Amino acid sequence: MEHFASERRAKPVIQTGTGNAFSLFWLGVKRMDRFKLRRKNQASSILPPLKRPALTLGSAKGQSTVEFAMVSLLFFFLLFAIMDYGWLMFSQMNVQQAVDDGGRYASTGQESGGSGTRISSIIAAIQNEVSVPGVNASNLSICSVPPGGTTASCYDSTNPSGTAGAAGGPGFTVTIKLVSTLPVMTPLLSSFFPGGYTFTSSSTFQNEPFDPSQTK
Repeated sequence: MEHFASERRAKPVIQTGTGNAFSLFWLGVKRMDRFKLRRKNQASSILPPLKRPALTLGSAKGQSTVEFAMVSLLFFFLLFAIMDYGWLMFSQMNVQQAVDDGGRYASTGQESGGSGTRISSIIAAIQNEVSVPGVNASNLSICSVPPGGTTASCYDSTNPSGTAGAAGGPGFTVTIKLVSTLPVMTPLLSSFFPGGYTFTSSSTFQNEPFDPSQTK
């Protein structure tokens, strides 16, 4: 029994004192700190630095204000330009229709105020059809050419008395022209039309076979 007991190997003794346990704990803490620092460095090399929420919100508001100012200027310019364009096109169509109706009235040789008022009657007929403010039918010109002739008899606003037979007799070819100028309201667009937008409305027709005594 003693022989077998002497051959037994001695088991290693593990010290479990307080100092050894504290050393193991401190070593674990250091390793954990190094691990956290390594992970933080890896994340910072991949992700961009984060901005403060307050600064990001303020810069976003400022950027939105600048963008709105730039877009609103272009928006209002296009809006007023479209409104101007629509108003000018409507005005031109309205005046042209009035001149056409005035030509139809003139071709019949009618006079609304008695003998000698044919031209003033034509002007009144056109003015009654115009619904655009600032358009004066008195600025029109009337020229007539007899059948087979080449010499025109004309009336215009520079000579209020005009020519008595400017509206022409039966079978005469008559041309009525009215020049109108309207203001352009859009500030930037108005620089291209300093004197306003000017257009000419005209109508050419042949008089009907009415009583020649009405040609005054």
